[in-house]
Amino acid sequence: MATFSPREISNPHATAMALGADFHWHPQGEKGHLALTLTPQPNGQWLSLLGGKLRFWLRGVGLTVQTEGATIDHGQNFFNSEEIIFTSESVAPQTVNTEIALTEPWGRLQAAVKANAQQVAIAETQGLWPPDLSPNQLAIADRLLAKFLAETYLGPALCWGQWLLAKSADADPQITWQPLYDIENNQTLTEANTSNLGDRLQSVIDSSHLDCLALAKLVGLDPQRDLAGGKFVGANLNGIDLSNSLLMDSNFRGAILTDSDLSNADLRRTNFRGADLSGAYLEGANLHQGDFRKSSLAVANLIGTDLRRADLRGATLQNVNFSGARVENLHFGDNPGLTASQQAWLLENGAQLASESVQEMLR
Repeated sequence: MATFSPREISNPHATAMALGADFHWHPQGEKGHLALTLTPQPNGQWLSLLGGKLRFWLRGVGLTVQTEGATIDHGQNFFNSEEIIFTSESVAPQTVNTEIALTEPWGRLQAAVKANAQQVAIAETQGLWPPDLSPNQLAIADRLLAKFLAETYLGPALCWGQWLLAKSADADPQITWQPLYDIENNQTLTEANTSNLGDRLQSVIDSSHLDCLALAKLVGLDPQRDLAGGKFVGANLNGIDLSNSLLMDSNFRGAILTDSDLSNADLRRTNFRGADLSGAYLEGANLHQGDFRKSSLAVANLIGTDLRRADLRGATLQNVNFSGARVENLHFGDNPGLTASQQAWLLENGAQLASESVQEMLR
């Protein structure tokens, strides 16, 4: 009788995310069905830091699975899913399913779950900075904390496991079992590993006159890579150049982005509700699932953008150039400035006409 047994299960950050596994052999043959379950904790985790505290949650994770003496699905021994998405703070567990076939009398299965800074969402903070920080300062402080948590507190992995698969209960695997990661469970944040963070955070607090790009560079953030997932609510980003940047899962609600250059930027799942993008240059940007409700895109360049499943209801679209854009399942309606010919083109290319409801207008 084939067996599936754990050799190592480590969930050092169980208050943020936990990994579980369930395996069932098929009635005949040497294949089985593996279900790896990722369980985020409702409302995230509180963490004491720098004399204050913060609450964070994970908007996504990456999962890596490797095998030895077995293959996964189509004969591979490696599986990598970099983007398993959680859409809110309180969500149901996500399960990743795969098929495993033994190629030896025994097999080893390893799985590791990691989160990068873009996937770390800072929900709220207490006592980490004065209450009068500008939106630009808050945006950079938010990403500074997220990067620190991803690299120092949540690294090298959120959780991981190793399992033995054997054709029979008495199979003797000729392998040496070592921990996947040689770190202590329940990592602590000490004065030593937070002192540099405190200094950089103080630099943000003391530099209210700097714009977002200058603030990011001041504290060692790469504007093209480290601002993804950020909170830019109400920030003044007029004329900013973030072309070719990673900005997915960011929140630009109510921000001023007039004449900004966001060309070829990755802006998937980004919130632009009520933002002013008048004259913005968005050519080639990935705007998949972006929320532009009640925003202004007047005179914006949307040539070649990916607007699939984006929401443009109520957005001002005067003199917008949609040439070459992908608009399948884009939702639009009640759009000042949208011409009849543009509306016809949108519908012909898979967009859907829908009016903003009263309830959504009031949100």
